[in-house]
Amino acid sequence: MGKVFFKKLIVAINGRESSICAAMYSIMMARTYNTELKFVYVVDTATIKYLSLNRFLVSSEAEDFSEKLKKDGEHYLNYVKMLAISKGIKAETEIRSGGVFTEVVKSADEFESDLIILGSENKDIYENAHCPVLVVKDKDIEAKFKIF
Repeated sequence: MGKVFFKKLIVAINGRESSICAAMYSIMMARTYNTELKFVYVVDTATIKYLSLNRFLVSSEAEDFSEKLKKDGEHYLNYVKMLAISKGIKAETEIRSGGVFTEVVKSADEFESDLIILGSENKDIYENAHCPVLVVKDKDIEAKFKIF
């Protein structure tokens, strides 16, 4: 039997269709290779802070916006977790706050991830990651996921 390269997968979720496709792909990988799986959503408080400092948002709007993003994150994480459960895969979820690429990389390091999976290119993540990064661009992933 060959060497197992991936034991722990982490997937950045942001609610875009591409991140949901990445989640589906990672669920299929986790089932095929019997790996641990974690989904992470980052409330981008770094951008919210920038918008506040430049007076695009007042502090009460920033707080409301941050809370809305957190609720959105919970919704998206629950959705991808249910997708994993539907395929018999147990997955962890985590909501973090801060700069997106920084927090995804930190979460991957803390989880001791062997692979970060993204739904679209995010140059900052793959340039700063301490493990390989897979960018999923499969347009037919939903159809494959249904029959998997």
